[in-house]
Amino acid sequence: MNNRMKFWISGTPATFATKNEVPWKQQIEKSIPSVYGEKFFGMKLKFILHTLAPLNHPLDVDNLCEPAFSVIINKLGWIGGRRPNLKWWNAEKIEGKESGLELLMESTTNHEMTSELGNPFFDDVFNGKLPHSATDPEIPTWLDSLNRIKSPRNVNNFVVRLQFGADKINIGDIATGRVKSVIDCLYPLIGGMRGKPKDWRINILQVEKNVPELNRNSVRVRLWNKS
Repeated sequence: MNNRMKFWISGTPATFATKNEVPWKQQIEKSIPSVYGEKFFGMKLKFILHTLAPLNHPLDVDNLCEPAFSVIINKLGWIGGRRPNLKWWNAEKIEGKESGLELLMESTTNHEMTSELGNPFFDDVFNGKLPHSATDPEIPTWLDSLNRIKSPRNVNNFVVRLQFGADKINIGDIATGRVKSVIDCLYPLIGGMRGKPKDWRINILQVEKNVPELNRNSVRVRLWNKS
């Protein structure tokens, strides 16, 4: 049985380490109650903004998640009050007239993405050392070795799904965790260069851990083109 709780947080979503982060976090805290009695392991976040590139600066969907995780998990005590308890999350950024965050908390330990996406243009498993930074060479070298990457050109709307085999990995750690490093190392697929990925092109991102068919050092990477 999947228990769900929905919330709407009105306001302007902000990324971490920006001047608008504090007021946005205060708004989240006012809009959501402290930890609920049921156990929840995953969440869906839909960030609605008037523009996805304020002041000509495109927003990264993962960076939008950091302030939300900080308040929802660490301050209000959801997901057991600890980010390592998070089993999966799905985040999306869209443009809309009324800005805010649609939040759905779920008790399931896994989540299937919609079949409407069809077949991904890239689907493969990386078995090796997971990166610690945007400049680690392992994943880009792996992608180059495949010799069959057909990344769509001039695309600004990617869907990315990352599935980790490890159970101990902290997928809720955005600022310094493995999730961001993996995303940053996907520049051969999403565009950009070493240390400067165009990860703002990702509009939907789903991250999962403890995926049974993968070993603990693996990550399955899937990408779709929504444009």
